[in-house]
Amino acid sequence: MAPKTPTPDRKAARPVRRTQQERRETTRRKLLDATIETLVELGHARLTTVEVAKRAGVSQGALFTHFDTKEELLAAAVEHLFPRLIQDYLAGVGARPPGKDRIASAVDMLWAAYQRPELQAAIELYVAARTDAELRVALAAVDGPHRENMHRVARELFPDVASSSPEFHAVVELALDAVQGAAVGGSARPNDPAHRGMLDALTRFMRSAFSPPTPQRARPRPRS
Repeated sequence: MAPKTPTPDRKAARPVRRTQQERRETTRRKLLDATIETLVELGHARLTTVEVAKRAGVSQGALFTHFDTKEELLAAAVEHLFPRLIQDYLAGVGARPPGKDRIASAVDMLWAAYQRPELQAAIELYVAARTDAELRVALAAVDGPHRENMHRVARELFPDVASSSPEFHAVVELALDAVQGAAVGGSARPNDPAHRGMLDALTRFMRSAFSPPTPQRARPRPRS
């Protein structure tokens, strides 16, 4: 007698159904990724919600069930992008040889992050916000937490200095603004050798600012 063919477990073979919340989050993520992709390829001036929806594989109406305005979509895309860039930044700094100057590595990797097309596309939005009040308001809500995350990363990289230097916050802010400003200028001058000199000068400044103060020698008392 031939052995019986095992009956398939229909319950086990049944596909797992996602919840409405999971489907909503998946669609939202597709829209944010499509927005970043469109920004990189077409720029802010040519980005449309029609194009974003097309790339995400949803209708334009579905897009506006997740985001009330185009400006809200753009800000959410930037908010979606920043944690990924920070994670990659930390991985890049951590991958440097142990003996490598940590400050030089931090500056170099920060500059490398600002050369990424995704971050340059985000910077384009910040420039456009100068004359777009709605975009400016939307980005302001995202930029504050992102800036704080960058300072948190700096405290993780330099914990001793962060706890001892009263100017730590100001130096980190200066470094961020310097690199971001150079990156904006680099859009027109991508291979300018002055950038390397600026980064080296910034590294020297931070190295000096983060160095422990040299103890002052007590002056000898004059003989009477």
